[in-house]
Amino acid sequence: MKKYLFYFIICIVSREQLFSQKAVLLETKYYSFQSNAQLNAHLYLYNRAMGCKYKKVHQDSLAYYSFKDKLKLLKAADLATLNSVVMFYRDSLTSKDVLFDSLMRDLTDQLTLGAVPKTGWQVKTLSMIKIFQPYFTKLYWKDIETDNKAWVTANKEQIVKQEINVVPELERIYQTKLPASKIIIDLSCYATWAGAYSYKDGFCHVIFASAHGANKGDLATEVVFHETSHFLVDKVNEKLAELSKGKDIKAGINLWHNMIFYTTGYVVEKEYAKEGKMFFPYYVQMKFEEKFPDFKIAVEACKEYWNQYITGQLGFEEALKNISDFVYQKK
Repeated sequence: MKKYLFYFIICIVSREQLFSQKAVLLETKYYSFQSNAQLNAHLYLYNRAMGCKYKKVHQDSLAYYSFKDKLKLLKAADLATLNSVVMFYRDSLTSKDVLFDSLMRDLTDQLTLGAVPKTGWQVKTLSMIKIFQPYFTKLYWKDIETDNKAWVTANKEQIVKQEINVVPELERIYQTKLPASKIIIDLSCYATWAGAYSYKDGFCHVIFASAHGANKGDLATEVVFHETSHFLVDKVNEKLAELSKGKDIKAGINLWHNMIFYTTGYVVEKEYAKEGKMFFPYYVQMKFEEKFPDFKIAVEACKEYWNQYITGQLGFEEALKNISDFVYQKK
């Protein structure tokens, strides 16, 4: 009897842990790429709830609107259950930003690690995810996981090849070393409008939408290295903040991030050139200079002074001072 009870308990535990388990798709020198069902379920719900937030959708029709692509597979009772889940997400989570809200970041980390959240709304959110899990598995997870695996298959060779040179070069440029532990990159169905975001609370964590158009092809590796640069840029950001004192902060508020786009593109372009391949950086392909005047000014400053620093003709602080002066004079 005890033996059967033991197996019964194991089965229950295994079932509960099914969605907290992460599937590591690729381990490289610097990265651990994984596909986490529970985290994807959460991000999927968040995205669908955001779709309801700003549209006139009747309270009883939230699930109908959110899952109308799969209505043939859902019964009336299913829609009633899902409606309460979407309503909770809409009313309790969509006011919180997945990147800038620290507790939302913490929830993401806990879901990634398979840990149990501690705050009240996080615990409630986890209970809603568990209600949604069987529907998510049936309706969406197979296609999402297929996208995640396909992304890894398409890009692993280039990532493994380029990281050996690109990451140390970024560390040299930013004068900062990455932590010893690997960067966790969670491949997902949603990662804000940008397609990817990163932060470091307990560990270096990147959320990366594998099906996002700009995360594919020759840009895939650049986006990975761009997000990596977010863990290296503190010295640049701090120096630029120091140099902006007494000036219109708005004029240079995006400068550090514009420099990440420029620097990553510069380094990756050089790496592709070694292979005899022509490569146009992300900011070029997305026409950032045409769309954003402050970005165009930042690129002009980087070409004039940051390139000289990268090639050893200027010091780190001198280059940043020149870039800051250039940007504020143009403004």
